[in-house]
Amino acid sequence: SSVSTQSTGLLVNESQDILLASAKSGHGAALWKYTVSKCDKFYVHIKRDENVLFSPVSEITDISFLPGTVRPGSAALISLLGGAGQHGRVSLLDLEQGSFISTYYVAESNVWSCCWNTQDHHSLCIGASKEGYVQDIVTNTRQVLFTNKSDVLSIRSAESSPLVYTGSRNRMLICHDLRAKSAAFQIEHQSSVGDIKLMRSEQTLISSAFNGQVVQWDLRTQRHVVSYPGHINDYAPVKLKVDESESLLLIPGKDLQTRIWAVDTGTLINTLPPPAEDSLISHHNIPACEIGLNWGGFYPGFAIAATGLLHWYSL
Repeated sequence: SSVSTQSTGLLVNESQDILLASAKSGHGAALWKYTVSKCDKFYVHIKRDENVLFSPVSEITDISFLPGTVRPGSAALISLLGGAGQHGRVSLLDLEQGSFISTYYVAESNVWSCCWNTQDHHSLCIGASKEGYVQDIVTNTRQVLFTNKSDVLSIRSAESSPLVYTGSRNRMLICHDLRAKSAAFQIEHQSSVGDIKLMRSEQTLISSAFNGQVVQWDLRTQRHVVSYPGHINDYAPVKLKVDESESLLLIPGKDLQTRIWAVDTGTLINTLPPPAEDSLISHHNIPACEIGLNWGGFYPGFAIAATGLLHWYSL
């Protein structure tokens, strides 16, 4: 199935009945909300709300739903890049009302990434220019995460321990221990670390770098255990996606192809073209993707979006 979109980022919620699509729009951006429901055998119905949910003047760099214990499915964290006189910021957005609950600015800085701190449920993590932050929304205080003055392109928190992981432009993956207020360890990549995904066990993590390197790391030994060959990239912090069973890994590339690997073995399973022929015109329009096993409450599948069209594929 397919619907119209100008998506540059996709994110489905835990129950997989809401899909958010971020897009560049004129001199700013737009965030659209879609409802996902059962259509017929092996397909789902994806319907976009009539009105845009959010239309900032700055690029949307990251989106994350709040965890199930905090306003499940009804709110999301949105990070905005900033620039041209605008401060980078992270906003907590009410998805039902389309209004802000709160906003946290980072003065004179771009903001590249954000996530909820799943360890304490009252703070959020911000990846900004030259350093990262953990923002306590109750006390309105911040803990600085030092990254050797490098932009934090991706940031993720652990749930079982007070650890935060950052991927930076200076090629470093850093594990920050919030108790010690220092780095527990660092892992150097071949180029800038564009995105990271902490696996459910919190003993392994998948990272992607600007040069196309995609690796799964054992965090206990800080050694790579699986490589995912074939990804093509050289400049963009492309989002990687893993399904709930942690069996499949999806990443769109600079060549506009979306590749699917087996998480455990690194075997390349499939390579899919972009959903729209128009996207072949510009290699700056890298597709966005999302995967889930229960779309609309029923069907496993994945979505790929680029240049005005979103395709949903059943697994």
